Formats: sequence, structure tokens, C-alpha cells
Amino acid sequence: MSRSWFAATAVLLAGAALVPTPPAPSGALTPTPKAGPEVGLPAGPVRAGAQVLVRLTGWPAGTVQIEVCGNAARRGALDCATADATHAPVPPDGTATLPVRLAVPPVACPCLLRVRTPTGGTAVDVTLPLTGVTAPAVGAEPDPPELVLTGLHAVDRRGVGGWFGLPGKVTVQLTLRNPGPVDVLDPPLSLLVGPPGRVEEIVAAPPLGTLAAGQSRNYSFTVPVDVTGLGRYELHGRIEPPGRPLAFTVRTDRRPWGLLAVPGLASALLVTAIRRRRGKAQR
Repeated sequence: MSRSWFAATAVLLAGAALVPTPPAPSGALTPTPKAGPEVGLPAGPVRAGAQVLVRLTGWPAGTVQIEVCGNAARRGALDCATADATHAPVPPDGTATLPVRLAVPPVACPCLLRVRTPTGGTAVDVTLPLTGVTAPAVGAEPDPPELVLTGLHAVDRRGVGGWFGLPGKVTVQLTLRNPGPVDVLDPPLSLLVGPPGRVEEIVAAPPLGTLAAGQSRNYSFTVPVDVTGLGRYELHGRIEPPGRPLAFTVRTDRRPWGLLAVPGLASALLVTAIRRRRGKAQR
């Protein structure tokens, strides 16, 4: 064989390698996606109490529950006519046409038809243009009442005993305001006292009474402080109205300078006594 024959064969093989391989039929490689659960309703508005045919496709075999809900089911079962729900079987092919009586929901529309399995694993909500619903609308729930701390002041009432680290009292003066439209009835108040990081001692807290809507009240109460020693101590307060809790902290220093002066005074007295004895001895 000549060299020219080998060269021609190599050129043909290289060209064949560059020819793209035709793709396999798409039907053989890509499976058909399975349709999800769907719910079909008749077009147009329908009156409450009427019976319609509901078309289900792509549902798992078993039982489904179909119910009418008002308020767009924002509150779950509270907005649905669960007691008048329709329960029906779905065959293995997942397709069924079921007669459903559209019960009156417990609250006003916007309404929807809720279809779900008994365990709730599969559920579909579809808009339902329902007419003839006279149930009341769900009112907006008012915000829970809250309090605002507008003033806080503390006065240490230790007196002379505080110079020597003796237990004392702290007078707390605070001002609370109720900015909401609802009265706050005697919100609980808790008080703890102790050094920073160890505020654990519970002290009795006075009742706060009722704060009327828009009212401000001044409070003054005395807290016993049994903490002795040198350094800072804290009073932690927590007021818990129905809304957000309100916390405050009072910090003060305990500087028993009298205890620091006792050793010096004792030393001075001792030196004076020694000098007197020496003077007597010299006489």
C-alpha cells in the first residue's frame, strides 16, 4: 500500500470523529413529569348552599376532605365550615369528579374551597366566588396594651448606718404612662436586688393598680437592701402588662467609709493609750 492511501484513510477517520452523534429520542431519556394535585370549579359566581361538581386531578389515592372557608382561611379551621365538609374517595388514578354542597362559612368572604387529605399532607386552596354569605366579617384584633416608663429616680436611704455597711433602704420613684386605648389592670411587678451579676434576692413589690387609657401615674415605694459590703449593687424591676414587658434597673454604690475609718481610729486610740502609759511611767 502506498503512503497516499494511508494519508487518505487518516483524513476520513478524523472527519468521522468530528461528525456530531445524533441525540437519542427525547421520549426515551426524559420521563413525563407527574402533574401535581389540581382542583377544578365551575366558572362564575355560585350561591352558598348550591351543589357543584368539583374536579380533582393528580391526587393521591384515598380520601379527601372538601370544605368552604371564609376570611381567606387566615385563621385556619376557625374560618372554615368544617362540620359541613364533604368527604369522598379518590381512585388510584388520582382523578375524580365529586358533588359538593357549598356550605355557608362561619365568617364573611373572601372565600375559598379547601381540599386536603385527612392528615393535611396534601392540600390545595382555590378561590371561590361565593355569594349569599351574610356572616359577619372578622374584626381586627386590637394590639395588647403596653406601658411606657417616662421617669425613674432612686434615693439611697441608708443614713449613718450605710457608713458602716449596715442594711438600708432605697426609695424608687417611677412614672408610668398608658398610651393605648385600653385600661391596664394592676400589671404584675417583680423586684430583685443584689450585686452586679448576682441580682438574685427577691423583695416584695407593691401593687401598681389600674392605669386608665392615656393616663400617667407616679409611684414611690421603698425597697429594703440587705446587701452589705463594699461596691455596687443593683435593683432590677420588671412590669408585665398584657403586651410587651417593661424592665428597668437602678444602680447605686455602697461605700462604707466608716468601716475603713475603724482600723485607723483604733490605731489612733491604741497609740494614745500607749503614750499615756509611758507618760505615767516616766512620772
